[in-house]
Amino acid sequence: MWYLAWRNTVRRRSQSMLTVIITALTIFIFVIVFSVFLMMQEGLSLSSKRLGVDVIVLPDLAKADAYQTLFTANPANVYMPKSIIEKLSNIEGVEQASPQFFTQTLTGGCCSYGEEIRLVGYDEKTDFILKPYFNEQNFDRLEDDQVIIGSKVEAHLGNVVAILGKPFTVVGTLYPTGSGMDGTIYLNIDVARKLARDIPELQHLWKDALPDDLISSILIKTQNSTSKTEVVDEIKQSGLGVQAVATSETINNARSQIDIISKVIFGLCLSSLMITVLSLIGRFNSLAKERKREIGLLRAIGIQKKQIFQLIMSEAWLMAFIGGVLGSLLACICVIPILGILESAFVLPSGIWTWSTALKSGCFGVLVAILLGFVASVYPAWKSASLDPQEAITQGALE
Repeated sequence: MWYLAWRNTVRRRSQSMLTVIITALTIFIFVIVFSVFLMMQEGLSLSSKRLGVDVIVLPDLAKADAYQTLFTANPANVYMPKSIIEKLSNIEGVEQASPQFFTQTLTGGCCSYGEEIRLVGYDEKTDFILKPYFNEQNFDRLEDDQVIIGSKVEAHLGNVVAILGKPFTVVGTLYPTGSGMDGTIYLNIDVARKLARDIPELQHLWKDALPDDLISSILIKTQNSTSKTEVVDEIKQSGLGVQAVATSETINNARSQIDIISKVIFGLCLSSLMITVLSLIGRFNSLAKERKREIGLLRAIGIQKKQIFQLIMSEAWLMAFIGGVLGSLLACICVIPILGILESAFVLPSGIWTWSTALKSGCFGVLVAILLGFVASVYPAWKSASLDPQEAITQGALE
């Protein structure tokens, strides 16, 4: 039966190709939407589980955005006096406070990277973000000529890279977090300050204070019994000229926005699927009418109704399967560039696109395609199988 279905599909090449293209385009759109949604949800989940930060404190400046800092690795040269750390550490409910210093690589500069990448100097004495990773990898600290890179930064273990003209050894790659950490290079805070001090493009930032006396952000871990909202409110009311944001609140806001957008997109996607189903029903109906004489002859030589039904369904499933495979493959290839465009236009958390994720999305796309083929062909197949042989031959000859 499958061989006959294949021969019929090949024999009607142009009609079959049109059906395959319609299915492939629909599945392409569906898999793209599904994959992007899956990646964003994974990014939010990773951020919730692996960040380990309860509150982010940044300078109270227009260009200092906690949301951007959390979910993107865009360089942000924002600074505040490091004396603020001690004052924040004394606030009730603050268990740990660790400073970071931001700087960046330069596009086209003396660096092995061809784009601007955020460099973050961490304080090894107070750090609690990288410490779990250090414990897993069984090393105590970064030397001055060593860096750790985020999961999205291209480099290999043991590689020596030039950052702003100075050689550094990449000693590790962080596990994915779904946050800006994934696109960041980490090094000792004092080394980051030295690099920033020597960048000609940043000299205007050191008019009031030198990098040694500045920090960019403070990561706070609160006591378990303390409300994060209360700590944030107290920091805001401290009059220190800083802004504070609870990461859980930021992640929840991001999740709410993504949920709203996803509902709209999935609504449009569902509409597209419905239109495709109606289009395929029309196509299969048209094909069934054209094949009345053929179906009548098959019935006349003893082929049962059930076998006719199976034949038409097999042809539909075959075309739907081919369209599903093509659409899913094309979508899986295009997910990364499309996600990159979305990330550059919007601040979106995202997970890591792996072979297993691609396989999951692709298989789901093929299943949806087969389901489309079933829904669209079951009525035309039943109608064709129910035709009286003599009537089918007569009508087929006339048409």
